[in-house]
Amino acid sequence: MTERRGDTLDGPDALSHGTAVELPGTRIQHLLDLSRDAFVETDSRSVLTEWNRQAELLFGWSRDEVLGRAVTEFLVPERFLTRLGRELESVRMAPAATERTRPREMKLLHREGHEVHVSVTAYIMGSGSELRIGGFLHDRHEEKAAEEALAHAYLYDSLTGMPNRTLFTYRLSYALAKGKASPGSVALLVLDLDRFKAINDALGHEVGDEVLVAVSARLLAASGGAQVVARLGGDEFLVLFDGDRAEAEAEAFSERVLAALSKPIAAGSSEVFITASIGIASTSALVTEATPLLSNADAAMYQAKRRGGGTVEVFGEAMRVRVLERMNTEHSLHRALERSELRLFYQPVVEIKNSRAIGVEALLRWDHPDHGLVTPNKFIPVAEESGLIIPIGAWVMHEACRQLRRWQTKRYGGLEGAVEVNLSARQVDHPAIVATVEDILNDTGLSPSNLTLEITESALMNDAASALEVLHALKDLGVTLAIDDFGTGYSSLSYLQRFPLDILKIDKTFVDELGMAPEGSEIVAAVINLAHALGLQVIAEGVETERQLEELQRLDCDFAQGYLFSRPVPAHELITAFPETIGA
Repeated sequence: MTERRGDTLDGPDALSHGTAVELPGTRIQHLLDLSRDAFVETDSRSVLTEWNRQAELLFGWSRDEVLGRAVTEFLVPERFLTRLGRELESVRMAPAATERTRPREMKLLHREGHEVHVSVTAYIMGSGSELRIGGFLHDRHEEKAAEEALAHAYLYDSLTGMPNRTLFTYRLSYALAKGKASPGSVALLVLDLDRFKAINDALGHEVGDEVLVAVSARLLAASGGAQVVARLGGDEFLVLFDGDRAEAEAEAFSERVLAALSKPIAAGSSEVFITASIGIASTSALVTEATPLLSNADAAMYQAKRRGGGTVEVFGEAMRVRVLERMNTEHSLHRALERSELRLFYQPVVEIKNSRAIGVEALLRWDHPDHGLVTPNKFIPVAEESGLIIPIGAWVMHEACRQLRRWQTKRYGGLEGAVEVNLSARQVDHPAIVATVEDILNDTGLSPSNLTLEITESALMNDAASALEVLHALKDLGVTLAIDDFGTGYSSLSYLQRFPLDILKIDKTFVDELGMAPEGSEIVAAVINLAHALGLQVIAEGVETERQLEELQRLDCDFAQGYLFSRPVPAHELITAFPETIGA
């Protein structure tokens, strides 16, 4: 703070010590002009006695234009004049003092008429005719802009400009509180783009971002009565509806969105076609809070994705039961490994020409403490979604290799037999899969030639480029590779040539038709001929009758497995049934 009385400068430090520093007037003005904040000073009549360079820039008036004028003439908005007058009068009546006030927010006038938002720290000195009121005025505009930018970044998605999860959560909580979460009063929609990762991988993330921006625009255009349309992150979006028709509006919105997404999106130099999986959940007597409502909508969305995508699923009571069952299954699966509840059963693979078992397929079972033996179709999908398939799959492979090695050391047959182990899509995608296989072979002492890894068509096509690299690395280890359930997935002939496969397994659904109608045998015959032309051996799965076996033999199929030979059984039972053939 300064007080110009001839050539004195009374600054904050001087004030606090009750002293004055003698400086020439030109030096006072120079120091004030160096300040980053505006400085103004008035006498007891509110007439300006000081006005620095920053004040000129902040308010548009030059020093020469304002000195000697009352601030009330041009600087203070009219609506503040009465209040300012009262405050100044109370200051004039106070005893002599030297006081620094706390910062306060004020709005003053610019020369062009607009208001300037400032933070003022005032200094009051003297009394009566010697009263001086000075103030440092800090421009709040840049701070306000920075605060607004920070608030926007906190609440809005930087790519699309849509509300983000944080703002959506606020609005959802408000809607639930406003409607007191009564049944049907709030509906939540979760939308996830189908196969978006393939767009990023094939065309690049810049094109992927363009697609997300275009999708966001189409969602907003279709929003109708939606309260909030938000981007959760990645390729997932959230939409909120409230009111008496919340769920109906959410379903109508879904149909509009699916129609809008059916049109191609121009991105980069390409046209991109995209579909979406949509899940809808609304409040009910059991669900009145945000977290379970989000979980239900998520569950519905994943159900839509399991149905192939491009569709809508509404969460209902039946789905709620399934979700609870899956949650319980996942929870129990976490304990299954450490409690040694998993079991391997084995089914022989038989050479058709001489009915000789040349190996076995390892099949997983769960010996549940409450439900007994549980088949894989009941828990493998849960293991896939939760990621538990990685440790479970490693256990299966290790146990199967260990068992075959044990059979070999006990001289059951020779050393040429193989054990077949299934690899899931999640395992194929896992970065450590090759190292895991190598470690298991080294630990168990099993030769790589005795291990056959079965991969489904869908696992290969999930990320074909990555799968090709993984299969070549596995092949380099010396293991045998088989494509499982052939004919039930994409059935692309091109990747049969590209991937380093050794065996093709015909799915049971085709074997069931053998001998039933001419076309049934023709399909199997075509598959066998194709496989042999590509240098692959063929295993027919699910053989249950002599008629099927005879037909497979006529069609020159190499191997078969199924109930005709043996059901999947524990290791000790398999030895009883095939004492001289396991591993032969």
